[in-house]
Amino acid sequence: MTLWERFSAIDRLQQGRAFKIIATCVIALAGVVGIGALLLTRTQGSGLDLSAIPDQQAAKILEDMLGGRSDPTLMSVGLALVTLLFIGVVWLGLGLTYLGLAVLGAALVVPLSLFEPTRGLAQLFAGVIALTFAFTALMQLLRLVLAGSGPVLSIAKTAVAEASRQRVSLVLMVILVFALSAIPMLLSDQTPLRYRVQAFLQYSTGGSFWIIGLLCAVFSAATVSFDQRDKFIWQTITKPVSASQYIFGKWLGVIGINLVLLLVCGSAVFLFTEYLRQQPAQGEREAYVASSGGLSEDRQILETQVLAARVAVLALPPEINPEALDQTILGKIEAEQRANPRYQDAPDKRAKMRSDLVKAFGDAYRSIEPTKSEVYVFDGLRPAKDSMRPLTFRFRVNAGANSPDELYRLTMIVSGSEPFVREVGLGNSQTVDLSPAAIDDEGRVTIEVFNGDALRGAPNPLTISFPPDGLELSYSDGSYRANFLRVMIVLWVKLAFISMIAIFASTFLSFPVACVVAVGALVSAELTPYLWKSLEYYNSADEKGNIKPFAVLVRAIAVAIAGVFRLYGDLDPVAGLVEGRRLAWDTVARGVAYLAAVAGVLFLAAVVVLRKRELAIYSGHA
Repeated sequence: MTLWERFSAIDRLQQGRAFKIIATCVIALAGVVGIGALLLTRTQGSGLDLSAIPDQQAAKILEDMLGGRSDPTLMSVGLALVTLLFIGVVWLGLGLTYLGLAVLGAALVVPLSLFEPTRGLAQLFAGVIALTFAFTALMQLLRLVLAGSGPVLSIAKTAVAEASRQRVSLVLMVILVFALSAIPMLLSDQTPLRYRVQAFLQYSTGGSFWIIGLLCAVFSAATVSFDQRDKFIWQTITKPVSASQYIFGKWLGVIGINLVLLLVCGSAVFLFTEYLRQQPAQGEREAYVASSGGLSEDRQILETQVLAARVAVLALPPEINPEALDQTILGKIEAEQRANPRYQDAPDKRAKMRSDLVKAFGDAYRSIEPTKSEVYVFDGLRPAKDSMRPLTFRFRVNAGANSPDELYRLTMIVSGSEPFVREVGLGNSQTVDLSPAAIDDEGRVTIEVFNGDALRGAPNPLTISFPPDGLELSYSDGSYRANFLRVMIVLWVKLAFISMIAIFASTFLSFPVACVVAVGALVSAELTPYLWKSLEYYNSADEKGNIKPFAVLVRAIAVAIAGVFRLYGDLDPVAGLVEGRRLAWDTVARGVAYLAAVAGVLFLAAVVVLRKRELAIYSGHA
C-alpha cells in the first residue's frame, strides 16, 4: 500500500460514523474525569495556613480574598468548552489529522524544551501550534454554523472564505498568533508575580485587540470594496438578494471571524494567566504559602488589586460656594478689562475661567504644606461594610521633581483611629490595607493625612500633592474571571462597531479610502479619553484674549469626534482588567446599547447608499 493510499484510508476512517461516535465517547469521558479532578482539587482549600495568623478576623478576611481561587465554576466551564471543541473537531472529520499533527508538533517541541538555550523557542512553537489548531478548528465550526440556507448565511459564509484567501488577512492572523505566543517569553522570573501578570494582561489583551481591530477594519472594507471592484456584486445583487441582506451578511461574516479570533486569544490569555497565578510569588516557598507564614505582600496585592474586580471610590471633591465662585469670575473679568480695554466678555470665556478655578481649588485641596494636614472623605462604601470586605487605600504622592531616591513620611488617621506613619516613595502608587470597620454607618471613610511624621514632629521639606486620581479607596466586588468574560464581550462589540463603520465606508469609497476611514475611526475611538484630556489644555484664544479662528475650528472638530466616540472611549476594558477594576454589567449594557444604536444607523445608511449606487455602470470596462 502506497503512502497516499494509507492517508486515504486514515481519512476514510476519521470520516466514518463509528469512529466519530467512539472518539466522542472517549473525549467526553476524559472531559468528565478532568472536570471531576478539578472539582476535587479546587475544593481542598486555598492552601493558606490560617493558624499562623493570630488575628482571626484578619484570617477570615484573607480567606475571603482567596475564595475565588477555590471556585471551580469558570475553570470547569472552560474545560467543558475545550471538550466540546475537541468533539467538534472529530465530527468535522479531522480527528486523526489533528492528532497526527499534534504528535509531529510534540516531536519538535519536546526535544527543544529539554535544553535551556532552546526552551524559549520550544514555548514559542508550542504556543503557535496550539493557537493555530484552535483557530483552524473554530473557523471550520464557523463555516459549519453558516452552512444553512438563505442569502444572508450564504453571503456570510462567502465572507469567511474570503478572509482565508486574502493575503493581508493571513499576514495579520500570522502576526497575531506569533505575537501572542512570544509575549510569555518576555516575562522575567525575577520580577514580582503581580507585575508579571499585569504586563502579560496588558500586552496580550491590548495587543491582540489592536491586531484584530486592524484586521477587522481592513477586511471589512475589502470584502465590500473588492466585490464592487471585481464585479462579483453583480452576481449577488442581480439575484433575489436585497441590499440589506447583502450588508447584513457581510457584517455577520466579519463579526463571526472576530468572535473566533477573540475566543482563541481570550482563551490563551485566560489560561496562561491562571498558570501564572499558580506560580510562587515573591516571599513564597510555593504558591499561596509564604516563607514566613500567612500571606506574602506580592500575593496579597495580586489577589486583591490585580486578579480582582475592584470597585474604586475617589475622594470627594472640595465644597465650592457657587456665589463666591461667580464673584471670583466677575473680578477676573473686570481685571482683564482694566488691563486690556479690547477684552470682550463671552460665555465660553466664563466657562473656561470656571473650569480653571474649579481645577485650581481641587489642586489646592489635594496639596498639603509641611506641618499641615488635610481630611479626605470617601463615600459609597456601604456594600463593602455590609459584606465585611477589606479596603485598599491607594495613593500617589508628588513633591518637587519626584526624586526617586527621596522618601517622605506621611502620618494618617483613618476614621478617628490611632495615627500611623508610612514611609513612601515619590511619584509611585502606594497602598494601605484597611479594615471594613473603618466605614461608618453612612458608608463613609475619612482619612486625615499629615505632611510629615506628626508623632515625632518631623515635617517633610516640601509641599506634597496628590493627582486627581491619586486618592482612592477600593474593595473587591465579584470575580476576576467573570470580569474577564465581560471584558471579552465588550471587545467583541467594539470590533463589531468598527466593522460596520468600515462596511458603510466601503459602499461608496474605494478600498484605500475606506481603510483610512475605518482605521482612523478605530484609532480615534480608542484615543478618545486622551483627546478629552488634551482639550482641557487647548486654548482657542491667545494670551491677550483674542479668538484664533483656526484654533476654534480645530477644537470644534476635536469636540465632535470625541463626542461621537465618548461612550466608546469610556468603555476601556483592557485598562480596567489590568488594574483589577470591575466592569459592571450596567456599564456593559449601556455601552453595548449605544454602539448597537450607532451601528444600526450606519447599517441603514449603508443600505440606502448601496440601493442608490448604479453598480452596473462599469459594465464592459476592465
